[in-house]
Amino acid sequence: MTSSQTMDEATPFAGAVEGRVVDESSATRPRRSGSGRPRKRGTREDGLSALVLVTPNLVLFAVFILLPGVVALGLSFFTWNLTGDPTWAGISNYERMFADQAMWSALVRTCYFLVLGVIPTVLIGFMLAVLINVNLPAVGALRVLFFIPMVVSVAVSAVLWTRVYARDSGLLNAVLGWFGVPSVDWLNNPATALPAVTLMLVWLSLPLVIILYLAALQRIPRELYEASSLDGAGPVRTIWQITWPNVSGATALLIVIQFVNFLSGTFEVTLIMTQGGPLRSTENLALYIYKMAFERFDIGYASALTLFQSVLIIAAAAGIRALTTGIRQRSS
Repeated sequence: MTSSQTMDEATPFAGAVEGRVVDESSATRPRRSGSGRPRKRGTREDGLSALVLVTPNLVLFAVFILLPGVVALGLSFFTWNLTGDPTWAGISNYERMFADQAMWSALVRTCYFLVLGVIPTVLIGFMLAVLINVNLPAVGALRVLFFIPMVVSVAVSAVLWTRVYARDSGLLNAVLGWFGVPSVDWLNNPATALPAVTLMLVWLSLPLVIILYLAALQRIPRELYEASSLDGAGPVRTIWQITWPNVSGATALLIVIQFVNFLSGTFEVTLIMTQGGPLRSTENLALYIYKMAFERFDIGYASALTLFQSVLIIAAAAGIRALTTGIRQRSS
């Protein structure tokens, strides 16, 4: 058989194979529109699916955040005590706010809560997350212990800690009494009330910090720790040079979250534990707004204070976020 005959016999088979390959490739190639561009499939369907998923959150945001904010903005220009008709006051509520020494004192005490609470919460949460991220026999029990504050309501936690701080029957004074320390009336002493409430807030905020740090620790490649071990690095050096830089994103996020929590979330705890006392030593800005609205029924002024607090939260959160992002970028 000559070579030409062989090629002739093989050609139909090769052509069939080639045609099939061409057909399969053309079948998998996206169809083109009349202009010659690939037609995007599923774009409209994806958009509708996303809209369906986002709509409930948008409705909740509009009803419980956006609408109350608009109402508060309108009421801030009126004087109203919940009886009768609101009276137009212009910007007098805002002028009163900037001249209100009690409001500024409450804002300063709020800053004390932030200084004593935010950074310690983040650092303690990081150390506890590193501790329970290792495989040890008692790690399971520790995780359950650390996550207890998350499953207990804020009101119940505040009542429990009030009993812990009790002067005559409190657990804290009982433990200190074993070492000969006299009993302290923690929540009725202006010098100790604010640190005592802050400690309870730190305890209440730790579970979220630990969870986010654990998620960040799980993403760190094990090869980095193995290389550090081969280089002879100890635990402290490994945490400082490998673990801490790799969780900088979680740290930045947690600082913002805890800042907002301590700025606006101290209201419920202080209302239950101290009612702002003694001598207003624990009266933060949120509690001051509550008293203006629901004890003095000064709705217009309370609305102006609410907007002022919201602006502070947004501005401070944005500033902290930008600062931590810049530090993280320079370190990387």
